[in-house]
Order: sequence, then structure tokens, then C-alpha cells
Amino acid sequence: MGKISVYRFLSAGCNGCDVQVLECLVPRYKLAELNVEVVSNPEEANVLVLTGGVNIKGREELIKVYEKINPPKIVIAVGNCALTKEIFDKGYPMVGPPDQIVPVNFYVPGCPPRPQAIVKAVTQILGAKLEEKEDYWVTPEGFRGKHEFDRDKCIGCGACAQVCSSDAIDIIDEGEKRVVRINYGRCSFCAFCQDECPTQAIRLTREYHLLTNNRGTTYVTNDVNLLECASCGTFFFPQPQIDWALKRIIEEKVPKYLEFKDEILDAMKLCLKCRREIMNVKKAKKTLAELSAKARGS
Repeated sequence: MGKISVYRFLSAGCNGCDVQVLECLVPRYKLAELNVEVVSNPEEANVLVLTGGVNIKGREELIKVYEKINPPKIVIAVGNCALTKEIFDKGYPMVGPPDQIVPVNFYVPGCPPRPQAIVKAVTQILGAKLEEKEDYWVTPEGFRGKHEFDRDKCIGCGACAQVCSSDAIDIIDEGEKRVVRINYGRCSFCAFCQDECPTQAIRLTREYHLLTNNRGTTYVTNDVNLLECASCGTFFFPQPQIDWALKRIIEEKVPKYLEFKDEILDAMKLCLKCRREIMNVKKAKKTLAELSAKARGS
């Protein structure tokens, strides 16, 4: 294997990824044994490592650097800002992401990625193999990595998307299904979604080797069935959420309402539009009056 020369391009970001890239250069990760070296001039490099998003001032500099590096001109985007601009996405000076400016061959998601993930990515790209016997290759306890859904627990409520500070979670209603989609290329791995999920359906695993050559694959998804409106037939609300809410109300919170289970369920089976129809409004008011009387013990 010939010598692999790497040039780092630092752009708009928090510099957390830059610290991890520097950590990769310490002897214990053995990149030098693979003939990998970091150079100070792009003319000496054939691999370009990008960290951070790209701002207006950095755009032309990135293009110049890319033009100067030597074939095969391998570009590795390290960290989520280099994938999607992440929390800097809405910043007025931001352009890109980088793969809209220069070709990017590989992506290493993370915020920031562990140095082990970056080293592993480089070795995979080179077709090399490193032994991972040492303790520092073991993921530490409590590490927050790639998401995992418990499909039996997810009710599709969307609480995870509402609490997400990075806009990394989308709720998409498609026909009879609701899709909960997490883009871990945008995620800051804060674990708010895990902490706030009412059914503990989301877990951040210890998986951190997330190398991909297509940032369109940096997603974890789950889908749940939507309930069909009993009146107009529109699919409008997650069926598991209704089942979960009924159980909490009737079995756990207010068992007195058990005899009204069918009436409550009938009301919940109507979409918002149909609930506004006069007949349904009258029926709902009657049910509420009966529930109120039951709660008062009359």
C-alpha cells in the first residue's frame, strides 16, 4: 500500500470534530502503520478530510483546496455538520452542505464522531484492517450512538419530534401509515427523544461505526398504523396512541370510566373535521356530561 496523505479542511462548526481528528493521529490508533500521514499543504495530499459546515467565505477556499489535492481525490466528510450543517443549518452565512460544493466520497456521522469511528472509517476506505483488542475500542458505558426503535412500544405520538432540538426527527403520514424518521446525520445525540418518549420506544445504542458513502442512508425509521375515521374514511391518527391513551385513562387513571369505554372510543374514531359536525358535537357533549357526573359520584 502506498503512502496516503491527508489534508484537513476546517470550516464553520464548533471544532469538536477537529479535536477528534487530531486524536486519531496519536500512536495508539496505528494510522502511521498504514502509511497514513497528515500534510500541511493540499498539493501534497490525495485525501481531503472535511469538518464543519461551509460558510460563504469558506466556499471558494474549499473549491481551491479540492482542485489542488492529487488523484484519486478522496473526500471524507467527518461529523454531522459536514453532512447536513446540523444546528448551523439556518445560519445566514451558511452554504452547502459541503457535498453540494465538492464531490464527497464518504461520510462519518456523529456529533462529534469518536476518534475510533474515524480511524475505522479510514481503514475501511483503504481496504485495510486493524485489530481492535485494546480497551479503548470498547464503547464506554452510557455512550449515546445510533438510535433503535422498539416497534412494539412506539405509538407514533410525535413527542420525540416535538422535543428534538436539532430538527432531526420527521413525522410523515403516508396513506395508512405514520412514519417516524430520525436522521442521525442531523442529530446531536442529546437523548431528549429517549428521555421524553412516553413509552420508552426509542433508545440510543452504543453503535458508533456509522460510515456510509450515501448520506441518504443516515436514517432510522419506524411506522405505525393510522386509524381510519369512522365517518369520512380519512386516515388521521395513530391507532397505537389511541389504544395507549384509552388504557391510561380507563385502566390506570379513572377506572370509573370503564363503562363508557365504547362511547369514548367512538368519539376518538372521528377525525377533527367530522367532530365539528353538529350531530357529533351533541353526542360528545352528552358523553362529557355523563363522564362528569360519574366523576362526581352521582
